[in-house]
Amino acid sequence: MASLRTMTTIPPAHLRDTVAVRGLEVRMHAGLDAWGRALPQPVHVDAVLRTDVSQAGHSDHLPYSHNYGVLYRAIEALQTSPPGTDLAQVAEGAARACVQTCHAPWAEVQVRLPRALLRAQFVGLHLVRTPASYASESDDSVSSHDYLMLHGLDMFAILGVNPWERLDKQRVVMDLDVWPPRTAPDAYTALARDACACVEASSFLTIESLATHVAHQLLQAHPIEQVRVRIDKPSAIMHAQCSRVEVVRTRAFFALPPLEEQKSASLAPAAVPVALALGANLGDRAANLHEAVRRLQAHPQIDVVNTSFLYETAPMYLTEQPRFLNGACKIRTTLSPHALLQVCQQVEKDVGRVKEGVPRNGPRAVDVDIVLYGHDIVEDGEHLIVPHPRLAERPFVLYPLCDIWPEAIHPRLHTPVRTLLPPAPPPDMARVLAWGPHLWSWGARTLVMGILNATPDSFSDGGRHMDVDRAMTTAREMVQAGVHILDVGGQSTAPGRSEVPVEEEMARVLRLILALRADPVTQSVPISIDTYRADVARAALQAGATVVNDVSGGTRDLSMLPLVSAQGCPYILMHMRGDAQTMVHHSTYEGGVVPDVTAELERAMERALAAGIPRWNVILDPGIGFAKTAQGNLALLRGLGMLTGAPAGELAAPSGASRALRHMPLLLGVSRKRFLRELLEQPDADEAQRDRATMAACAAALSTGCVDIIRVHDVRSAMDTVRTCDAILRPTKSGLAAPEAL
Repeated sequence: MASLRTMTTIPPAHLRDTVAVRGLEVRMHAGLDAWGRALPQPVHVDAVLRTDVSQAGHSDHLPYSHNYGVLYRAIEALQTSPPGTDLAQVAEGAARACVQTCHAPWAEVQVRLPRALLRAQFVGLHLVRTPASYASESDDSVSSHDYLMLHGLDMFAILGVNPWERLDKQRVVMDLDVWPPRTAPDAYTALARDACACVEASSFLTIESLATHVAHQLLQAHPIEQVRVRIDKPSAIMHAQCSRVEVVRTRAFFALPPLEEQKSASLAPAAVPVALALGANLGDRAANLHEAVRRLQAHPQIDVVNTSFLYETAPMYLTEQPRFLNGACKIRTTLSPHALLQVCQQVEKDVGRVKEGVPRNGPRAVDVDIVLYGHDIVEDGEHLIVPHPRLAERPFVLYPLCDIWPEAIHPRLHTPVRTLLPPAPPPDMARVLAWGPHLWSWGARTLVMGILNATPDSFSDGGRHMDVDRAMTTAREMVQAGVHILDVGGQSTAPGRSEVPVEEEMARVLRLILALRADPVTQSVPISIDTYRADVARAALQAGATVVNDVSGGTRDLSMLPLVSAQGCPYILMHMRGDAQTMVHHSTYEGGVVPDVTAELERAMERALAAGIPRWNVILDPGIGFAKTAQGNLALLRGLGMLTGAPAGELAAPSGASRALRHMPLLLGVSRKRFLRELLEQPDADEAQRDRATMAACAAALSTGCVDIIRVHDVRSAMDTVRTCDAILRPTKSGLAAPEAL
């Protein structure tokens, strides 16, 4: 665990004097501006040299002086930096000028970009350097005082104890200092966006609670070790400029796990962000794409940062061939463009692509193209052209790219790639999930998952399906009613239930899965294994299951995420706190149930991606009934749009919806939950009455446009419910939506 950073620089005691240049303004390339353009922008530089000027003071002899004119000219020379220069390079250049050109024994540099964010006064980077900083590239002390500054974030929130402060939102101003510094534009943009969303969705009585909540959410959602949050409340005191609270918090303070030593850390700072387009139309298309990403991640100089959704598209150029599955991934690499091209071509060959005798743009097992390589332009004839010359005309590349990197700047057009999306997706293009031979189009219709609990103690159907013959009777009825997927579980996760041994859980589910696979009525229906144990999931997948439904989101068994990654199967990731015995003690959400569940799902999604599970295989479940009170469940149902937004174009995503989870498919499990029974006129109502409440809750949730699967006991009623809702809400959906402006 990293030690506490004071974020306050204290020079050595013997360096008592100061030479400084403050408020130097230059116009130069320093990353992206507030509109996402890689254009020259105003840059403000403060440079403070700590030294001993006693000799110069006594002698008035120029050689003993640190000439601030030299310092000024050295820093001003940075304005000739080429396109592609970022904030970190500018700050390091200024610091190096202080130490090496002006021979300062100790230098503190702040570089600020006042036009880098629309809602902030500036984005900046604070550095401290000494001659020792440049004596050894491996000296860890080089960045011990470096931090990112996001200052003057202006927003409005409910904040205060007085009655009038609970009625209307008031202005608050926030400064953030973050270590380690996250200087990539997409990183600090995400920090600022999440901080603003966190504040504007809050309703605290005290500034202290708000500042603590913001620190907690940022540490939870981003790969940072420490954050300083300073919040000003300008309207707090009539005759004062503001009231202010400042907190410094680390991951350890909130008992968050330490940041893993990821390969990306070893690649920094020379690693370049790169976008790769993926496509396949031969063989098991989804498996080929998954294997290509796995091989890329295995390369020592490549870190796969993110993956897109999958899209099925008609072939372009050469149309007489099978339909394609397309995706994209964002990587960071120290490989040169041509070296990366060789790696991509080798991956294609290893996965099974054959080029001999195949026409250009013809069928392939997999295709891996370099679409963007940082801000670079590469022109090498037929060998390599970057950015891809046909990027703007290819929706099957643009949509996956905008899933993972919508703010990426096209280095020729000087515009974010999201602006290149067509007004509407092609009619023959759909966002899909592939499990085994099945290919489902998200957004086209709502899917129904039928519950088969092979348990004696489940809260609703406990003991009913312990006998395989009775369970098969129910399964056949579900299939005849039109169920899309069967969910088999052998361990009750209802509050207060005791855990059974892994061998018993495995025995319960395996005999039922084998029976489902052998029966001609049920054998073609996808099976989901409802378990948080990796050993049970592994055995179930071998027996014929195709999906893993993990109520713990990978937190109960640390082998689960690596298993799902290796299997390449779809994964239902649910939000939960604690376990069946303890969840009732974790139902308090300091920042509100919707913002906190959103932040915790974002963190879980990060863990899944880091484990190698591609975005196109993940389905989210907000965990209705798990570690939530009755009112919390209702609030979460009302706020589903804040989790993922709407998955398709006709239903716009609400303002403030999570961008990290935007358009993720969502599963909803409300069937016969206790909070629904409490809403009925007769809380001890029979199953039919509880099922009617279930269908009402499902219909209300479907109206948000965010729900793609409902998990139910009563499949026949659910099929009628989704047919009706889909006829009203999803008459002509393609499953695609353009990303909102960042």
